[in-house]
Amino acid sequence: MTKWNLGFLLSAAYALGFLAWSAPAAFAQDAGAKPEAKATVAAQDSPVAAAASLRVALDDIAAQFEKKNGGKIKISYGATGNLVRQIEEGAPFELFLAADEASVARLEKNGKTDGAPAALVDGLLAVVAPTGSAVKVDGDLAGLKQALADGTVKHISIANPELAPYGKAAREALTKAGLWEQVQPLLVQGENIGQAAQYVTTGAAEVGLVAQSLLFAPDVASKVTQAPVNASFYSPIRQGFALLKNASASTKAFHAFLTTPEASAVFEKNGFKIPK
Repeated sequence: MTKWNLGFLLSAAYALGFLAWSAPAAFAQDAGAKPEAKATVAAQDSPVAAAASLRVALDDIAAQFEKKNGGKIKISYGATGNLVRQIEEGAPFELFLAADEASVARLEKNGKTDGAPAALVDGLLAVVAPTGSAVKVDGDLAGLKQALADGTVKHISIANPELAPYGKAAREALTKAGLWEQVQPLLVQGENIGQAAQYVTTGAAEVGLVAQSLLFAPDVASKVTQAPVNASFYSPIRQGFALLKNASASTKAFHAFLTTPEASAVFEKNGFKIPK
């Protein structure tokens, strides 16, 4: 079987609002509760670009911020590489949250940021299979290796390694396990890590290597079995963020809120670690 080119299907999935995921609150394009006007910052819209791995946690955090401060945090999720390109081409985002540090450093070098980038969270890679699958999930990918030998795996989902840092981490992990060449004909590549996870939850792939942070929404957790991949199998995933040029006062306030104890608690609840 040749590697799938899923661009059309992925675009359709986004157009349908990820209806295949049964956690609408976790995957809504615009995060949070109805805004309430407060005096702390002028209530206004804040356009934010964020890596798909942050969706579950960031939607929750944005809702908390909106409740306290008013305004609307309008979040566009996608692959880090695609979002960087959009920002460089003039997309009107005011805050960027990446799935790595190199991407925000690149934007700073190109004069796109307002101040220096900073580390936000450390992410984890997980191996995941639909609940009830015959594939045993474990951190060393021994179960995947056995399933490949048995012929019970026909499709393996990862994000595009050229666009998504979690896809790059998946490639590293599969290489470390000695499976990369073997899985080439079986790969189903999502344009971003959210799409890669979707293929597992909908049964389009028997197993996937995805961001663990996307697996904590209750309706998603009930559909899958997952295990964190051995951290020695891939490079650390430190996710950076930065304000962009011409950010509004409301966006600057949200940027500051992301490092508060309230926000940190949400990140940790969803599988991230806070850098020391």
